[in-house]
Amino acid sequence: MESYPPPNPKKRRIPKACAACRSSKVRCDGGKPCIRCRNANTHCDYVKPVEDQMAEKLAQIETQVNQLNSRIPDANTAVALFQLRQQTQQLQSRDSDFTPPYSASEYQVQHQSQQEPQTASPVSMASGHHSLPNSQINIPFHPEYINGSVTGSGVQMYSGLAGTKRKCRDFELNTDTPLDVVGKEIISFDDAVVYFRTFFQGCDKYVPVFDPIFDTFASVRSRSSMLFDTICAVGCRAEHGPTSPQYQILSNTTKGPISSVMIGTTPPSIEVIQALLVDASYSEKGWLLTSLALKMALEIGLADAYSQLCARILESDANDCGDLFRKARVWFGVFVLENILSIDCGKKPGIKASEGMRRCRVLLGHPAITTLDFRLLAQVELNSIRALAYEKISPRPGTSLSDHELSDIVQGTRIDLSIWLSDWINLVESRVRNESDTASLLINLKIQRDWSEMTMLCKGLQGIGIDNLAIMSDEQRNLIHLAKSSAQRHLSTILSSPKLYLGALRYGMDFVWAKCAFSVLLLLKLARLIPESTNMSELIIDAKTLLRELSQIQGSNNIYFRILSLSVEKCEKALKGDFPQSDSRGTQTSGIDGLDAEMDFQSYVPKEFILEWNFPGLTFCWIPFDFGELFMDFGAGF
Repeated sequence: MESYPPPNPKKRRIPKACAACRSSKVRCDGGKPCIRCRNANTHCDYVKPVEDQMAEKLAQIETQVNQLNSRIPDANTAVALFQLRQQTQQLQSRDSDFTPPYSASEYQVQHQSQQEPQTASPVSMASGHHSLPNSQINIPFHPEYINGSVTGSGVQMYSGLAGTKRKCRDFELNTDTPLDVVGKEIISFDDAVVYFRTFFQGCDKYVPVFDPIFDTFASVRSRSSMLFDTICAVGCRAEHGPTSPQYQILSNTTKGPISSVMIGTTPPSIEVIQALLVDASYSEKGWLLTSLALKMALEIGLADAYSQLCARILESDANDCGDLFRKARVWFGVFVLENILSIDCGKKPGIKASEGMRRCRVLLGHPAITTLDFRLLAQVELNSIRALAYEKISPRPGTSLSDHELSDIVQGTRIDLSIWLSDWINLVESRVRNESDTASLLINLKIQRDWSEMTMLCKGLQGIGIDNLAIMSDEQRNLIHLAKSSAQRHLSTILSSPKLYLGALRYGMDFVWAKCAFSVLLLLKLARLIPESTNMSELIIDAKTLLRELSQIQGSNNIYFRILSLSVEKCEKALKGDFPQSDSRGTQTSGIDGLDAEMDFQSYVPKEFILEWNFPGLTFCWIPFDFGELFMDFGAGF
């Protein structure tokens, strides 16, 4: 079918004659006054032309495009150019049902401009247009033109335009600016204040990426509805429990913003990364959200903030770099959670420290340092040690470590952990002035050391592939004894100040509850397998004390509280099987019943510790080759 070009639009005629000449229908020379009016001694008046708003709008946009073209374009400028050109073409073709695709040459120019040196200043639009926030500086810009459509994170996704819909062939991407939970009237303003305050009373200790001075209620709400909604949801969880209907509703509101981030319609920013880290800490599949946060953090250059800040501190020029410290804090938060939710979920961390992280202690001298930053920086250093140890005890496929090699790795890591604990205890005691903060930090440091040592030992033994203590070598059994000692210290440290540590579990994320339940279950199992120097009755009493303390902070609603309760119940039944019982006729009943209870306890491995987490050590067992030894008395040891 032959196609014809559309007819040129009819131009509007602009009147140039004065009013008198127009009414007389005679030619006017356009003078002011004109010759006819001057000769007739009449008032000469010209009709003011009607303003064409469309033409004026196009002129403004073309002016802005020319201004941007005169600058050295960086990633943000390229995005802004795309937005302005899109507006221009939309205005030019508003009466048409078809919007022609942008030419490939346009995107080629933008792609080439990305490779030019970047300017430090962000693009600022004129009044009435959107401006790109500072957090979007250094966004990677990689557009591609494929079959008449545009793809790429720089152009198609991070448009920066709110309240519009992005066309993608026959579909559109919604990029409407969302209201927060208060604006949607899901919760009242007063409830939001309560939940926000609750979050910063304890939840921020588990996600220490906030500045108490900068991240206020009004500031967070004005900067990011996604971050504001996430904080309110987690604060509601701490206030009413994870099973409360209000928390379920608020939790559902965070799904939409997360989806927008994953699709790419929400641009990367510090606030988005903070929201992802909070969501990751208090939801399932947290490792997925931390990986997404890591990707965004790399895109906006947060990784460079740490080295830049160190250089400023060493030059004694750290007074005016609060924003740089904030970026470094968020980057370290990403690093810590990415390592925790990877190592303890059975996934290799997406990032690792190329060198030892002891040098991060230089940030302790920064004027913006807070008590939570001590906790954060200690975890940065600890998780770099853990990641290195896990890499060493996880040989490549087809290879295995000898007992001697594993023992050397374990010994070196235990030394590193001891030095880490000693150093940070000295740092906290010498620099933290508040006594309650000092006590809280010290107990957390000890618990983290014991957890790291315990899981590292079990992971190393798991890598050997031998779970049966009956066929383990002496060196391997020695590692089992060390793991049991670490688990015992872990429980003793928790119970030494139950109000100080367990009281904060009201605000704790699922990982902390899971650690607590797993460590006690592992200790009970190892104590049954290695009963030397263990009083099982006292151990059961300690476990019940822990349950009682947890029940006072709404722990009964937590799945890991129920797992811990069932673990203690099963262990207690197995313990009773060690002692002969008499029935109503005076006949002693033990033997098979006690063996059944023992097998039931030793085979108890909660699916949460396998599917959601990858906690090692629960499959250790005692299976002798001699069938007669199956009826051994577990209380007597082996």
